[in-house]
Amino acid sequence: MPTVYVRRFDLKTSLTDSEVAAFWKYAVEEFVPVCLKANGVRSAKFYSGAGALRADLRVVIEMDHAGVYEELLHDASLHEHVAKFYAGIDFKTSTQMFAREVTQELARALSP
Repeated sequence: MPTVYVRRFDLKTSLTDSEVAAFWKYAVEEFVPVCLKANGVRSAKFYSGAGALRADLRVVIEMDHAGVYEELLHDASLHEHVAKFYAGIDFKTSTQMFAREVTQELARALSP
């Protein structure tokens, strides 16, 4: 069942302007393309709220099913990328959530 993963995060406040620029260059030029190559990933995008690309940020990954997230974490070819991405995040303010798409199949499952 299609599932979306959302991690809301702020970048570490200790990052300099040049480090923030390097983080975003990496995120959009390397991290997203690697995610998109993973089996079961439909899309991977970053979104920014009112935090000037330093806070109120989100990475949104649409997957074929929730199990794809676990596969991403266990994929050895992604470990370096996830570690580099996580290195810039302030985990004290970070949250994550999963949501499954409401499909006809899911709605039918509720019918007696």
